[in-house]
Amino acid sequence: MSQLRKVGIIGDTGMVGQELDRILSLHSSVEVEYRQNSRRKEGNSGDCEVIFLATKDPESMAFAPGLLAEGSRVIDMSGAFRLPRDLFEAGYALEHTAPELLKAAIYGMPALYAKEIAQAQLVANPGCYPTSVILALRPLKDLLQGEATVVATSGNSGARQEVEEAPNELTYSYGKRHKHVPEMALYSGFPVNFTPIVLRSVFAGINANIRVELVDELKQVNSKEAEAQIRHALSSAYGPDDLVQVVEDTPDEQWGTRDVVGTHKLLIKVGVDEGFVYLCSLEDNLGKGAASQAVENMNIMLGFSRLEGIGEVYGIA
Repeated sequence: MSQLRKVGIIGDTGMVGQELDRILSLHSSVEVEYRQNSRRKEGNSGDCEVIFLATKDPESMAFAPGLLAEGSRVIDMSGAFRLPRDLFEAGYALEHTAPELLKAAIYGMPALYAKEIAQAQLVANPGCYPTSVILALRPLKDLLQGEATVVATSGNSGARQEVEEAPNELTYSYGKRHKHVPEMALYSGFPVNFTPIVLRSVFAGINANIRVELVDELKQVNSKEAEAQIRHALSSAYGPDDLVQVVEDTPDEQWGTRDVVGTHKLLIKVGVDEGFVYLCSLEDNLGKGAASQAVENMNIMLGFSRLEGIGEVYGIA
């Protein structure tokens, strides 16, 4: 049996850190050598090939330079290294304290940047909302025009483990105010306005609904033909390991968050009406939108198959 590769988690007691630990504990090729949180340290960070930063933006900016200098490769779960400095500081209202690392950071979306991730020393794992929006919009740059209007719901696990007993839906940071808007726009290729809604009584699942105008040429064909072209563009953009699937509601089956929670899939529904496309993008915010995507990045960096270890926790089929 080959020797297990050593990895570490800083922030292992937070929601994403716990989920990372759970996936890695079932990964047949790695072991968690180092754990650190606000109360304790266990193991030796210098022995780790890859260290996950399941930390907030200021902590990630503080930890990353030292870990990289120590020789570890870093996968950061915060937004600290996803954007150019000006966009980060404007969107997050923070001064960037490690700007020298930004040019070397690779955006950690395997469906788009697997080759770059394989060689990266620093990977910026995408946000959960941006994952759902970018994967739905990116292949459609030649078929759509103008601003994308996004209204998305998310389970409460993006912020905390507890859920409330009574239904409680909270809208916040609408328009251009949410810190993830620059990330969505930069990597999707579309300007974005965004309304996020947290479902406090629901644990997990993102349901992102996106409305964008068709290009003029596509408006000249009927809605069914326009929809077919969009579905084809999405289906042909992704390979089997991406686990991005275009689905269609039928009288017997309607797709929703129950079909993605607990999986590593992202499902996209497509509709066209009066010159606009309506995309519904579904994912598990704690998995595909955070922890399992980070493990996929690690797999690429260490030369494993992209989905190794993820199937033990999240569905692959």
